[in-house]
Amino acid sequence: MKRRHDLDWLRVLLFGLLVLHHVAVGFVAWGADIYRFTNDKVAGDWLGLLIYWTHSWRLPALFLIAGIGTYFATGRSRGLRFIGSRVARLLVPALFGTFVLNVVAGYAMARMTGDPPGFWTFWSRWLTEPEPRQVLHLWFLFNLTFYTVLCWPLFAARERLERMRLGTPWLLIGLVLLSTAIVVLVKPHAPALAGDGYQWPYYLSIFAGGYLVGAHHREVLDGVALWAFWLLAAATVVFLLKVSLLAVELASAPEVGEALARGGWVPAGVAPAYEPLSMLHSASEAATAWLWALTALGLSARYLRRGGPLLRPLSRAVFPVYVLHFPLTIVGLALVAQLDWPWGLEFLLLAAVVYLLSGLLYLAADRLGSAVYLIGGRPQRAPAVPAPRAGDLT
Repeated sequence: MKRRHDLDWLRVLLFGLLVLHHVAVGFVAWGADIYRFTNDKVAGDWLGLLIYWTHSWRLPALFLIAGIGTYFATGRSRGLRFIGSRVARLLVPALFGTFVLNVVAGYAMARMTGDPPGFWTFWSRWLTEPEPRQVLHLWFLFNLTFYTVLCWPLFAARERLERMRLGTPWLLIGLVLLSTAIVVLVKPHAPALAGDGYQWPYYLSIFAGGYLVGAHHREVLDGVALWAFWLLAAATVVFLLKVSLLAVELASAPEVGEALARGGWVPAGVAPAYEPLSMLHSASEAATAWLWALTALGLSARYLRRGGPLLRPLSRAVFPVYVLHFPLTIVGLALVAQLDWPWGLEFLLLAAVVYLLSGLLYLAADRLGSAVYLIGGRPQRAPAVPAPRAGDLT
């Protein structure tokens, strides 16, 4: 099966954007709700809107790419051995990152918001009194682990899925409607922060949808490449609708607006489950995610078809850099908050340092052989040794 360089490039770009996203959260006022502290100087509302826009589709696009990639991986094997290796590849860095790497971020947060004990005491409590929040950014890997196991029956039906004659428009419309139904029905009852609550089944639908897209990838990718700019226009309109609905609610009833954004307004007792405005906002959330993700697929299929010398090393590095970057981001944010510089310079400095140190740590781990598995990497394959010629043996 021919490798799709456009999908590889899109995966690299999306994970690269993730680093900028996590850095940017430290420079908006509401970032304190997530990191427990922010930079001493923060940007205006425009950066918050930019973060909100990227967050609307970046994670769904990553789950979509993960589903498509899983389709390609099941071309070789999809039995118990495949599931075991896939789960191990996800869980090993997830657990190592949670209990070894993320403690650094947790300690930095504690130092910035209180008077924690010494680091070793803090780490001991981190190990012996674990809490779900300790996974931090690695929730993505835990979710993918569960999704992989749950979708095993889908993997087993690979050939039947390939034989299904679904027109690309109908396949994509069906997937959008499935995700929309999940958000509309579940979001009123289950608030979410990072892949939990209503987002858990929502992202599952996108991952499974990615596998179905993979089963018909030639037709789908050709279609979204052809429709890329129409998808871009539709995605822009739907996102603006989503933002407008939220802005109206925040202006008229802030408590309801905040619940509309995070979900769970029924248990919070601030609004009925299904009102026209809340249902429309929920529907626009799913539609925004799918339209922007498909736009990204379409633009990649148009303009990123070639490989190039950088693609292979970047593809190898992107997973380990994802695992490593967040503790560096939090520690770096705590340090730049002490500087008396314009926030823009501090942002650029922090982003550059996080990219640089994450890359250097990955390169160091990559030289340690199998140890690179701990951060989601794979040891380099030894170059093939050419067979000796007859004349070389004499």
